[in-house]
Amino acid sequence: MRLTLGSRSYDLRTRALVMAVAGSPREGADIVHMVEPGPAELPVCVTACDEDGVRRALAAGVDLLHLSEPTPASLSLCADAATAVLVPPAAAADAAAAGLPPERIVVDALLLDVTTADLPAVVTAVGVIQGARIVRTADVAGARRVCDVLAAVLEAP
Repeated sequence: MRLTLGSRSYDLRTRALVMAVAGSPREGADIVHMVEPGPAELPVCVTACDEDGVRRALAAGVDLLHLSEPTPASLSLCADAATAVLVPPAAAADAAAAGLPPERIVVDALLLDVTTADLPAVVTAVGVIQGARIVRTADVAGARRVCDVLAAVLEAP
């Protein structure tokens, strides 16, 4: 499984991406999750709840849109902008039908949010072993170490 965010492409078969939440250190992160899109040196993810939010995010040039309740119109807007989407599993086929290629569709079941976990490193390790491929965290350095170790294990022959 590949994920393309802007000009960057990631192989998610063995590697989990680290998503920093806005306001947390970003060194070592692959993506930054922002409430409102803004300038960033990393690919940006924004959650959009309606079509106006989708339009604002796309106008700002976000790389990944988290759509908890995607509509055909919002998916078409994302396809036209070549923006990747994070959608519920039931909406993956709708995203493909809207014209999004497989490498720009991620089901939100692959997203693990450890921002409120008491032991984020442990939750990250267990989640990635169980198949999570995007880890949303405030502890970027810790998640990066866990994800790198697990990638090395999963890539080993």
